Amino acid sequence: MRFYDRSLKAYLFNDLSAVEEHDGESIYLFEEGYVTVLGEFEHEKYGGGTACIIFNHEDVISVSKKMLRFVDDNQS
Repeated sequence: MRFYDRSLKAYLFNDLSAVEEHDGESIYLFEEGYVTVLGEFEHEKYGGGTACIIFNHEDVISVSKKMLRFVDDNQS
């Protein structure tokens, strides 16, 4: 896992919702729009093998890097 020295801004071009069960049920929604990208890691679960850790000012989740369009720097 690699955390970026400086967080990046990216556009999440799909709405995402997830349910996590841990001592009950917690549901969260990431709406299409700008998110903060904190880092990345490699995992075969994600298309292309790279996942990004994103923050929407409420929750943190990981998504495939292919689901983001980076606004900062030369990320793709």
